[in-house]
Amino acid sequence: MRARVTGFTLMELVVTIVLLAAVLGPMVGFLVSQSRQAVDPLQQVRASQLAQRLFNQMLSRAYDQNSDLNGGRWRCGETVDGISYAECTASSDYGPDSGESLPLLFNDVDDFDTTAICQQGLTSCSPASWIAASFFTQGSAGEQQEYANFAINIRVTPRSGCAARCAVAKHIALQVRLPDGSVLPFAFERGNY
Repeated sequence: MRARVTGFTLMELVVTIVLLAAVLGPMVGFLVSQSRQAVDPLQQVRASQLAQRLFNQMLSRAYDQNSDLNGGRWRCGETVDGISYAECTASSDYGPDSGESLPLLFNDVDDFDTTAICQQGLTSCSPASWIAASFFTQGSAGEQQEYANFAINIRVTPRSGCAARCAVAKHIALQVRLPDGSVLPFAFERGNY
């Protein structure tokens, strides 16, 4: 008697492999795309932390450098008892003043305007005045690494409806570009107080 041979034929194995590839191919593609999306929330949290850090830096500075001319007692553009104090800086003059080459030396909100920073050549800039986050985060090497490939763009303008020498408020539009190229916008207003 002949022993019965069991097992798979070569044709059955080839068909099984082709079917598995057809089923698993789309699943692998789905998993790869999901792994990329899992990184996005972490980058968005870092971008939010960076924006908050910059907002805190800006809010800790004076509204206008001309407010400091009188020791900070009177606001720029203010008239008290018939005496007019220094006019606020014209919007065309926003940006770092002489001797303010690093963010830690900036003394008022409009010094953070990245267009002015780029025009003065204080750091290297990419088109549209994007500046590497490391310019604003001059901390430890770990901090530098945490914000590697992040970029910042800040526009300081007079509040909507104000003249060029607005003594009421300045609008700060801050954008953070993530390493993947997406941009998160943030904005606030700094009042003259």
